[in-house]
Amino acid sequence: MLVVESSYENKERSPALKTEKCEFTLVNEPKPMRSASGVNWFRLKTDKGHIVRVRQLELARCLFLHNFHLARTAFRPDGLAGLAQVSKGDDSTTIKFTAMADYPQSNLKSKATLAHLSWLFLDRNARRSFGSVLDSWMESSSELWNFRFDPPTMEGWHIAGSGYYGVGDAGQVFTIDEVTCFHNPVFSHSKPIVIDHPSFNELLAKDHAGCTRPLIQRTDDDPLMELSLEPLLGKRLDRISDQGFRFSFDDKLKVRVQVNGKRYGVKPSVDFDSAPAPETSSPGHATVRGTGRELDYGINRIGDEAELISEELIEAEPTHRFKIFEDVVQQLGDRPDFSFKKKACFELPWPKGNNLVATKTMSGRPVQTYVALLRYQSVSVIVFEIDTESLRKVHTLSNLVVVFSEDASEGVKLVLQRCSTMGLYWDLDYIRSLNAAPKTCIHPHRVTKREGESVAVSPETYQDRWVDILERNIKALVRDIKRS
Repeated sequence: MLVVESSYENKERSPALKTEKCEFTLVNEPKPMRSASGVNWFRLKTDKGHIVRVRQLELARCLFLHNFHLARTAFRPDGLAGLAQVSKGDDSTTIKFTAMADYPQSNLKSKATLAHLSWLFLDRNARRSFGSVLDSWMESSSELWNFRFDPPTMEGWHIAGSGYYGVGDAGQVFTIDEVTCFHNPVFSHSKPIVIDHPSFNELLAKDHAGCTRPLIQRTDDDPLMELSLEPLLGKRLDRISDQGFRFSFDDKLKVRVQVNGKRYGVKPSVDFDSAPAPETSSPGHATVRGTGRELDYGINRIGDEAELISEELIEAEPTHRFKIFEDVVQQLGDRPDFSFKKKACFELPWPKGNNLVATKTMSGRPVQTYVALLRYQSVSVIVFEIDTESLRKVHTLSNLVVVFSEDASEGVKLVLQRCSTMGLYWDLDYIRSLNAAPKTCIHPHRVTKREGESVAVSPETYQDRWVDILERNIKALVRDIKRS
């Protein structure tokens, strides 16, 4: 929280108002320097030939000290080794937190956080630099300690910040008081990265039909910060996420979190007429003698938890609807320029939110989904079919055809998870964000008009029309891809 020139209202931090912005690419490594007043700085040279300086403490805050758990780790003798261990497998690299690590699983719910941890543990220079925080403190001979450390390699990074230009001889030097962005385009990892925390589990919503939603009292949304008090051990953390800084990496970095358990529960109902009891919040270690909640203030952890969790799909025994779909895609595979490769039947992943449409089946388990892989003119196309006929209430959903530009197996899991979470809906904008090209295809009508009367379409005609619709849409999708 302690950023120079900030102002505070309880725990809400506001940056300085009258500052200038600075964005640049670093063309050399940070050079340490010390001011006459004893403050340790780094001197940076930009791609435009300008000179920038930033306090070592501010640089370390945004490089490493994103929350109080990492800050405490930086001053422990075992450092990162006491927090988690790295193991490299054939298919992925795992960063496994130890059973005794006091790093809460709640800090692993954004891609930005996971990517930062990956860099911290897997980049040799980052680990060395992180360890130098303690080394520099231990080597300090002065009772009045001025923070310093050895920076990691940062050449080529994009940096943004706010501050001011100096006066007189220092007029050409820009001083950054607050770093607002790091983009590291250099760090990469050839394999997917899995963050494994023993306490990481999912709380999944459960249908409250047939049971009563518990009524709970309101809690204090903004406890008053009291610096003089110790927080109480076991209290819910007072979680604050500062959005004034972001740390990003190359989009090709693949990182996710391992789910080690699930909890199903009915979402409680909040009694909004109740008056919340006032609470306090304090920084520092919680103790059994403390009072109030422990302040969990952090940066670079805003994100969508649902996009981080990628689990293996559960294979399911296909229903009669799957037999029709199987005949359709195999018939399509016999047409010119098409070939049928394989098919599978899965249970749709459990929804990540409170929209439980996908679980409204007779069994209470999510609906089945059928996935087929075809090739058209050497382009791999995935076709999705959801068995909405197994739902207790009428719900319609078109077929989806998708061409993935990267790993199709991971893309299939993400698409199906999104469909389940959205309440059986194809989120085309989200699918495009996966660098994929989607297109929906309506199902053929089961009845037709003949001499003014509604007549059921024969199974053979229905199947032929279904094949025609898929063929027409797949051709159009591939044609659009080749044009772009």
